[in-house]
Amino acid sequence: MMDYSNISDDKIGAVIVLYNPDIPQLVKSLRVLEHSVGLLCLVDNSKENHNTFFQGFKTVKYIPLKKNLGIAAAQNIGVKTLKELGMEYVLFSDQDSIANKATIDCLTLAYGQLHSIGINVGGVGTRAINVETGKPYRSKSKEYETFSVGDNNNTNKITRCSYIRSSISFVPLALFCEVGGFDESLFIDGVDNEWCWRANTMGYNFFIVENATITHHLGEGDRKIANRNVAISSSFRIYFQFRNYLWLCRRKYVPLWWKRIHMFKYVVKIVYYPLFVSPRMAFAKCICKGIIDGVTKKDMPTFERI
Repeated sequence: MMDYSNISDDKIGAVIVLYNPDIPQLVKSLRVLEHSVGLLCLVDNSKENHNTFFQGFKTVKYIPLKKNLGIAAAQNIGVKTLKELGMEYVLFSDQDSIANKATIDCLTLAYGQLHSIGINVGGVGTRAINVETGKPYRSKSKEYETFSVGDNNNTNKITRCSYIRSSISFVPLALFCEVGGFDESLFIDGVDNEWCWRANTMGYNFFIVENATITHHLGEGDRKIANRNVAISSSFRIYFQFRNYLWLCRRKYVPLWWKRIHMFKYVVKIVYYPLFVSPRMAFAKCICKGIIDGVTKKDMPTFERI
């Protein structure tokens, strides 16, 4: 029986997908991560090669793709690379998230604690804190229950949820043999949701570790809508949000609650973005194209067992 109580850092590889990164911010994040994992795998979707910025790191595997293949394809490349290099776990991160060693240790500890009480764990994730407000982001994942695991010396507060985001999440690499890789047809939006829901159908559960927090920045900044701060996406992202929503609505394993909640959100976006977010015409065109492609183009999931 595998021992989950003491997961070695040498068996953990981090996959960070890059796209025109803020280099100083990224280097700051990597300086923290390199002391918590055995390997940093950077998969770069940028046209420009950033290899020279990472030559001072001893544990970096840099993979320049020279074009934007999307986050799903880049993460799959990272997962395959880690498996080939003998890693057993993957810590997903992104270029905007900062996590210290204590946060990562908290994730691995919670993962082991959940296994010790007989839970079939698909992965554990962090609670994201808005870098501008210092407050937790409102969760988009359905949260079912919160409970504590561990003993008096090491207790973690855990929330079972529908899915975890790839911004600092911890997953065993063996799952990709059973569940398959990320769906590359989605390109960017809904990628982590879809993978977790697919794993749910195979009996795996996902959790947010409340003790593990990260600072994060979503979208293009926040706007006040109906007295609530809402992260604003770029027009590029808006296209995929609308197209992928319509595609995911056709998949039986995607939860009905998600389809209903996001139907309301996208109705609001159809009105709000073209009227109040610049460049308004660009948003209007991307929304229309996303809807047309979501309806007319056949949804053909693209993933394989890794």
